[in-house]
This record gives sequence, structure tokens and C-alpha cells, in this order.
Amino acid sequence: MIKDIPNSDEYKDAAIECLIQAYNNIYNVDNTLNNETPREEIWEYNQIVLRTTIVLIHQGLEGLMKSEICKKTPLLLIDRKRSDWKTLPDSADESFSEMNTIGGDDLLRTFFACVNTKKINTDFLSHYEEIRIKRNKIVHGIGTEKLTPEYILILILNSFTYLLGKDSFWDAVSSKFYSHPGFRYEDSDIEWEDMIHYNRMEYLNLFIGKKELKKHFSIDITAREYLCPFCIEKAEMITEDGLKYPDSKWAFLNPNKPDSTNMSCIVCGTDFGVIREDCEKTDCKGNVKYLLEDDDTTETWVCLTCWNEEIKET
Repeated sequence: MIKDIPNSDEYKDAAIECLIQAYNNIYNVDNTLNNETPREEIWEYNQIVLRTTIVLIHQGLEGLMKSEICKKTPLLLIDRKRSDWKTLPDSADESFSEMNTIGGDDLLRTFFACVNTKKINTDFLSHYEEIRIKRNKIVHGIGTEKLTPEYILILILNSFTYLLGKDSFWDAVSSKFYSHPGFRYEDSDIEWEDMIHYNRMEYLNLFIGKKELKKHFSIDITAREYLCPFCIEKAEMITEDGLKYPDSKWAFLNPNKPDSTNMSCIVCGTDFGVIREDCEKTDCKGNVKYLLEDDDTTETWVCLTCWNEEIKET
């Protein structure tokens, strides 16, 4: 009997962990930059980080393919002739983890035998082959090609989107961030702020841009953007000049129609209702407002274009 047979989720979780770690490797280097040292020099020094990240991406892709194969049966992953399986009644048990599993071309062909190819992005095959070749060169010590962090970030985003669909990258990043134990203990020595997570989206926008990011979200993030009241509340910072709020906009009408009264923020994942009414501020052309406060006598509405607050008697 073959014992300890893995399931699809185990491979998927491990694969996502590899891809998130790949992303964090890039983000963490950029997050320590200062104004004195050019970014290009920092990444010239950290080429080894970019190369090892390629290895992580390759491992993540193989894990996601194995996860899909497991939905049929994990036994398809075993790289051993059936005549050598210790499964007859007089055989000793053997753990799945002690058996070799398929890789490379065998894994790729088995993967496509187990999935509906119409649901897999047509660019996945070339994407996997590109990473496989680079990974092999790096592992065998001949990968000297200069890499850029932007290139690696796009590889990570494509790996998520091609196999797990749009929104999967940011969902995974958010889940990993907010599930950290530091959020569960108020007296923790680690200070966890929502601004840290908010800055991750700002980081991607700075170095990749919305045109590229658009490919990885189900909401059109190149449409007209609005302030998110929940991000502003949670991602505020105390500075020398007083309280500072995020001023970039990651909330979008969903669906994006002239009469839509539903909005979604891709940073914090909050869906909320709004009203369509022109802003009272003369130089603002916004027409989307959110009910900020509501008491017995007044309502405070805020324009999600300019954050102008309007108090109405009730």
C-alpha cells in the first residue's frame, strides 16, 4: 500500500508559498532603498536574488500543475514502473514522499491530459518553457543573463493569472499578510499596519504600471478611480505635519456604468454602496458619494473623488 498520498490543496498551498516568497524577495530589496544609492546599482548587486527567485517561480509552477493532476489522482505523479510498485498484499507499505515524482516534459504532458485546455491561458506553455530554461541554466551554474526586478514581478503575476485566474495574485498576497499572527495580538512587539499592505499595491503600480496590472484583475483598474473610505480609515499615517491619508485611488465602480451604485476596492477587498450625486465643491467634477457618518439629526457624505465632506440635515 502507498501511504501518505498528498491531496491537491497541499501542492497548491506549497506552490503559492513559493510564488509569494518570490514576490517578497523582490519587494523586500526595493523596500530598503534609499535616495543615496541608485536602484540600478542595488539590483546589480542583488542579481543572485533575482536568479534564485526564478528557481522559486519554477517550483511554484510545478506545484500548481501537480495540484491540478491530483484532482484526478496523485498516483499519476509517481515516476516508477507499475511493476516496481510495492502494492501487492505481501509488500511492505511505502510512503508517497519516498517515491520519485515526474517532472519536466512528463509533468507538462500529464498536466494537459488532466485539465480542460480551453481554461488554460494560451501563453502558459511558452511562459513555463521560458522559466524552465532559465531555471536550468541557473541551477547548473550557467545562468549569467542580467535580470531586472520588473521582469521577475511580471513572471510572478503571469504565473498566478495563467493557472489560478485573475485576482489570484492579490488575493494570495492579502491572505498571507492578514493571516500573520501579529494581527491577532494587540500587545505584539511587531506593529502591523494596513498601510504596509496598501503600499504593496502602490509599489506594483510604481514599477509595473496599471496597464500591466490590469491584466491580472477582473476589475478594469484603468477606469476612473476613486478614494476608498476603508483604506483611508485604516491606512492613515501620523507624520510631522499631522495625520496623513492615502491619496491614491484603488476603488472602482463595479460594474463601471454611469448609474452604478456599487463600488469595489481592490486593495482592501471591500465592496460598498454609494450614491450618484454631484460634488458641491466647485472645482470637483466627481459624482460619487459615500455616507461617512449617520446620526439622529445629520448625515455626513464624502465625495470619493476629492474627499470633500458635506453635512446634510435629516
